[in-house]
Amino acid sequence: MGLENYYLKLPDFIKFNPKILKLSFDMTDRIANSTGVSTGEFLSSLSDDDGNLKFTDTHIKFRLLYVELLIFIDKVCRKYELDYWLGFGTLLGAARHGGFIPWDDDIDLVILRKDYNKLIEVLPEEIRKHGLDDACGLVLLKEGRKNYYTDIQSAYGAKDKDGNDLVDGKYNFLQFAWLKPYVKIDIFPFDFIEDDKVDEIYDKFAPLQYKFHNDLLNGKISYMDEINNFRRKAGFTDSKTRQFSDTIEGVPHWKIRIFDYDKTFPLTKIEFEGQMFNCPKDLNHHLTVMFGPNYMDYPKMIYNHDTLKLIEKQFGSGQDMDKAFDDALEFVKNVNENLSNL
Repeated sequence: MGLENYYLKLPDFIKFNPKILKLSFDMTDRIANSTGVSTGEFLSSLSDDDGNLKFTDTHIKFRLLYVELLIFIDKVCRKYELDYWLGFGTLLGAARHGGFIPWDDDIDLVILRKDYNKLIEVLPEEIRKHGLDDACGLVLLKEGRKNYYTDIQSAYGAKDKDGNDLVDGKYNFLQFAWLKPYVKIDIFPFDFIEDDKVDEIYDKFAPLQYKFHNDLLNGKISYMDEINNFRRKAGFTDSKTRQFSDTIEGVPHWKIRIFDYDKTFPLTKIEFEGQMFNCPKDLNHHLTVMFGPNYMDYPKMIYNHDTLKLIEKQFGSGQDMDKAFDDALEFVKNVNENLSNL
């Protein structure tokens, strides 16, 4: 039995004990680091004789499709006056590289709860209105693996060339995907923290987040019934306060990251792959909270998701995959060029 399966079988009073939970996260991090490669080795494999990074045409198309989908999300958010911004590794990539981190292969966005809830409702309407519903999917898990959206494809609905599920859909934040070739944007909610709960939330956050994630996947709770209950237990609020953080939804992790509202708003712009997108007012504040003061330095080891290798499973040949990227790019570019909402 694997260590993760053994851990999941522990009684809740042990499994969600903060000390045990931290040991679990630390072990997961050590395993991930042991399967990574050195940054120097990775960059060397991509460099030409002059030390310049060179990506394959397919990799370039992969990134371009991501950017076009991001442009679509940006336009939708501007239409409804929703304040998203680039988050996590995407924000770091914009600051340090002007675009994707060389070994990164996804896009993360963050948005405060009120605007997140609005986006959940308007995004499927905009997808259908602009003819993207045949190729795109949305997912927000509501109970077990059931999707909140019943009238649009799931972002977890991508298949390989043999008709098997391409990904293990298990995360409960909003995700928007082009299904073939599979390119997915993760959209994370952030919540305000009650001013008198900031100190105690450090101890409460990880056990509550992991329990919510675990209970939701196992069908013990419903997202719509329990999300606000878990948020209140942790110390989150719908009222505007001085600080906010990543919240109950998301990829379970140990350390909560708390940001100052006044160092975030008003949002400004940053370049990402030749386009301008939203970013926090104080970039240094956000990146330091997420990655520490040396965020401009490269890590010694890296680990990526190998999404392109995953996409290869959807096609019988590289030629078929390249054509699918070309067709997708043309389609989404036309949608973005014809959007008349701004």
